[in-house]
Amino acid sequence: MESHKLYMRVAQKIRSQIESGEYRPGTKLPPLAHLAETYQCSRATVREALGMLRGQGLVEFRHGDGTYVRTASVEMWMEPLEAAWLLGIGEVEDLLDTLIAVLAGVATVAARERGSRDYSALSYAVFEMECAAHHMEARLSAELRFFEVLAQVAENSILENAFRILQEPFRSALRVLGLPGDLGISICRELYHAVQMEKVREAREIVYRYGDQLRSAVARARQGEMDAAATEEKKPTKADR
Repeated sequence: MESHKLYMRVAQKIRSQIESGEYRPGTKLPPLAHLAETYQCSRATVREALGMLRGQGLVEFRHGDGTYVRTASVEMWMEPLEAAWLLGIGEVEDLLDTLIAVLAGVATVAARERGSRDYSALSYAVFEMECAAHHMEARLSAELRFFEVLAQVAENSILENAFRILQEPFRSALRVLGLPGDLGISICRELYHAVQMEKVREAREIVYRYGDQLRSAVARARQGEMDAAATEEKKPTKADR
């Protein structure tokens, strides 16, 4: 079986155990070595599976202490399962690369065509985003709404549909990456002004800069998982005792 399909199967099995109550909220999951033996796979596959469950909001990594089942919350269940499937850490970079390419195209068209279109809806989207600054879910929704409106006013159906396809996986990625609350607001505000001033190159560069910041966050997340895995692997197993 292909490795990327295997970690998805492992993730689904652990998710089923969580949903059945076998692993209750607040429970620490078994060590990587135990899970790898249970599911007859490598530790790397288990790490990918746990990374995907983290993207779904089901587990959390505690540095130096292992992986725990998260306490249930309303926000935890708001994320569509089909979006979360994309969030193995090895796939997040591909998702972001595609998204940034789409948003760069959207920004280019929007800035280029500014003179012939009504962008008042874009101004209101910025206002909504600033009003939602202090609540994570509302802020994420407002940021995605800004990009959605930008794609709409650009009036390019291909780019608009491409963004709609990527929208929920992107929401999931933003949740996982835990970016500073003001980053999205700052980027969208800069992008709004560049588009309004018809600065095509500047608008495109703002999107690329945002992409660089997202990739840096992915690198930090990857390093965090590697550190947690290294700590877990140093713990003695029953066979070592």
